[in-house]
Amino acid sequence: MSSYSILIVDDEPDNFDVIEALLPSESYKLHYANCGEDALSGLDKFDPDVILLDVMMPGIDGFEVCRRLKLMSQWQAVPIIMVTALASKEDLARCLAAGADDFVNKPVNGLELRARVNSMVRIKKQHDRIQSFSKLQRNNIHSLANNINEIRLDLAIGFPHEFNAPIDTISANIEHLTQNIERLDLDTKLEILAASDRAVGQLRKLTKKFWFYLQLTLETPATDRQDNCTPKSIVEQSAIARFESFPSPIDFDCEIAATNLAVSSEHFQWIVDELFDRIFSNSATYLSLKINGENIDNAFHLSISSCRSLAQGNDLDVEMSKLLQFNPAGTEEEELAIGLKVVKKIVELYDGLFLMSSSSSDGLLVEGQDEITVYLTLPLAPVLAVGGSSASGSHHN
Repeated sequence: MSSYSILIVDDEPDNFDVIEALLPSESYKLHYANCGEDALSGLDKFDPDVILLDVMMPGIDGFEVCRRLKLMSQWQAVPIIMVTALASKEDLARCLAAGADDFVNKPVNGLELRARVNSMVRIKKQHDRIQSFSKLQRNNIHSLANNINEIRLDLAIGFPHEFNAPIDTISANIEHLTQNIERLDLDTKLEILAASDRAVGQLRKLTKKFWFYLQLTLETPATDRQDNCTPKSIVEQSAIARFESFPSPIDFDCEIAATNLAVSSEHFQWIVDELFDRIFSNSATYLSLKINGENIDNAFHLSISSCRSLAQGNDLDVEMSKLLQFNPAGTEEEELAIGLKVVKKIVELYDGLFLMSSSSSDGLLVEGQDEITVYLTLPLAPVLAVGGSSASGSHHN
C-alpha cells in the first residue's frame, strides 16, 4: 500500500506518540509539529496528505491555523481533522466554520481515528486525480489550440496553392479542348487527357496527405503504444519498387543496420514514401542514391543523400509545353509542403529529429543537378536485433 503523509500538529509530544501507535506505519508516514507556527512554515517539507490539528495550543490555536491553511491555494485541498477535547456543539461548529473537514474527540479512539483518516485520504486521492486530469486537459487544450493555429496558417498560406495547381491544370486543359476540339489531332488530345488524368491523381494524393496531416496534428498521441517496425526491409522494398518505374540509370548504395524501431510500420512507410517522392523524379536523366542507417546512442540515425541530373528540355512543341502545365516534375515542389509537414509531424510524434536540404529549394541548380540530403533520428525498440548488412551496385532499367 502507498505511504501517505500525515502531519500531526500538537503541543503535547505524548499525543503524537499515541497517534503514532494507533496508525499503521506501513500505510502512513507521520510528521510532527509542536505549534501552529512550525506547522505553517514546514508545509513544503512535510507535504501532507492529511493534517491532524489540535485545537487548544499556545500561540496560534488550531482554529487560526485551519483558517490560514484554507486561504493557501496550494494547501487548501488538504483535509484537516481537528483533534479536540471540546465537545460542545458550539465548539464543533467553530471547527467547521474555520474550514475543518472532520474532527475526533480526545481521548482518541484507534478505530475511529483510522476510519476518519482513511476517509480523508480517499478524499485527497480523488482530489489529486481530478487535479491531474484537469492539468492534462488544460495541456491538451493548449496543444490543440496551437495545432489549430498551425493548421489555420497552412490553410491560409500554403495549402491552397498546392491544391489549386492541379485544379487549374484540369480547368485549363478542359477549356483548351472545348475551344479547339475540331483542330486538334488525336495524339494531342490524348496528351491533354493524360496530363489531366495525372492532375486528378495528384489531387487525390494531396487530399490523402492533407487528411493524414490533420490526423497527426489534431490527435493526441497514445502514451502506451507498442509500435515496432524493421526499417531495413521497408527502405529496401520501397527503393526496389521505385526502380521498376524509374526510366533512367540509378547508382544505389544502401547500408542499414538490421534493427527494430519503436515506430509503427505505417508511419515509417509514410516517411520513406514522402522522401522517395521527392527524390525519384521522372524528369531526371540519372540518379545517384546513398542510404545509411545505424544505431547511435540508443537511437536510429537515417541519412539519405541523392544527386539527380535533370533533363534540360522536353520533346513537346511550344503549344503543348504551355498546355501540359501539370506533370510530375512540375508539381513535385508544389506537393513538397504537405509531404514534408507529414514527415516532420511523424518524427515529432516519436521525439525524433528531422533535417532536410535541397539545392533546388533555393533555386541554386548547378549544371542541371539537384542534390537532396535528409537526416532523421527515431527511437529504437526496447529489444534490438544485432547486426547489419549492405547492398550496393548499379541498377539499370
